[in-house]
Amino acid sequence: MPTTNDESDFPAPPASVTLTVTRLRGALAGQQEVVRHFPAVIGRSRQCAIRIDPSHAEVSGRHAQLSFDGHAFWIEDLSSANGTLLNDQSIARAALASGDEIELGPGGPRLRVTFDWPGTQWIGNAQSETYRLGASEFPLRSALRFPAYGAGALCLLLPLWLGSLVSAVLLIPLGLLALLLGWSLARVNVTITPLHLEYQGLWRQVKLPWAEVERLQVDLYGAEGRQAIYTIFGAGQRLTFRASDYVSGIELAQLVARRTGKRWKPPPGEN
Repeated sequence: MPTTNDESDFPAPPASVTLTVTRLRGALAGQQEVVRHFPAVIGRSRQCAIRIDPSHAEVSGRHAQLSFDGHAFWIEDLSSANGTLLNDQSIARAALASGDEIELGPGGPRLRVTFDWPGTQWIGNAQSETYRLGASEFPLRSALRFPAYGAGALCLLLPLWLGSLVSAVLLIPLGLLALLLGWSLARVNVTITPLHLEYQGLWRQVKLPWAEVERLQVDLYGAEGRQAIYTIFGAGQRLTFRASDYVSGIELAQLVARRTGKRWKPPPGEN
């Protein structure tokens, strides 16, 4: 079953891909290193590709790892004692954009990564992308809103045509309810913010912080799997949505995958 971020669809990494690391803060501030082999581990250990001075006790022996999947550069925390920050936001794993800054523990050594790889310009950065977007709304308007609007308008106009008080009493409330339903169907959306994603549904609203996202599930159906039900599982709650069209659904699903560093997977028991 295809997924929205299947690495098998990406080209193999070319041998010429490089990334430059500039040390902004720490014992070797101002120095630059060019990384040509991935994955590249950052830390105090002598075996690390990017070695941090042993005087920085806040940095673990194997603190973080830079990798390249043929489509994007990634930074991943290797269960370090003090964590890894990307553009001042704590991360477990995130895609990199050229110019991003990595901090090894709060107040620890700070590195800037720069590169020139066209594929990464599309994927963006998992943290800075959502900060650049701010609060971005993805409408999930149901096509059923049009029949609801039509039924509402019919119920309101029919009493005028019939000229009957009884029909007005019966149909006008139904017409107003139908218009309200159409308006509600038009307001269904998922809002992406730097700190959380929020689902405004027909009957309920769900707010899920990025840090609480545990797994992503996609259930494909329809012709060639071009329709999907997306479910984002968090701590004690879940957020489920269907995109109003295939393209916008894929765009939103890819943004969620980039932001969380997780893969969309089929429901348990499906291939």
